[in-house]
Amino acid sequence: MDVALLGPNSLKIKIKKTILIIDPKKEIAKTEADAIIATQNDFDASRVNEVRVVINESGEYEVSGLKISAFRSSKDLIFSFSSDSCEILLAKASALSNTPSDKLQDYGVVIVNADSHIPENVITSMEPRVIVLYGEKAIEGAKTLGSQNPTKSSKVSFSESSLLEEMEIYLLS
Repeated sequence: MDVALLGPNSLKIKIKKTILIIDPKKEIAKTEADAIIATQNDFDASRVNEVRVVINESGEYEVSGLKISAFRSSKDLIFSFSSDSCEILLAKASALSNTPSDKLQDYGVVIVNADSHIPENVITSMEPRVIVLYGEKAIEGAKTLGSQNPTKSSKVSFSESSLLEEMEIYLLS
């Protein structure tokens, strides 16, 4: 699995052979993907070529064998991706703050746009092995989660089948 920062709030995620662009904005370079994932409606689909589907509503989807679920929390969408060996969550911190815990489960990987204060109790209740933070309050979020010196990079890669027992925190910057 690869997670790369394309712009301040835009990501490129590759899970197996499926490429997802998260919240494309006009300032990112043109790219190709199987799907656009929009956590809210201010995305720019023209920045993505060869896209087969835009997911910007609640529901169940499948793209190139990857199962995708989306549900609304306040005004934003929260996404989960089911890969063979790992459950992955993608959300904004502000959306997680407003999400009842019964809507969430255990996730191996949690990817959070730190647009507001990171809800530590919500994140830790999901028992992730890997947390990827990006956005305006990512450094503050890493400290809230107990990481004083998180790994910083524009891209992180890891194997879903070899996640460590202890939680790892990565900052995309």
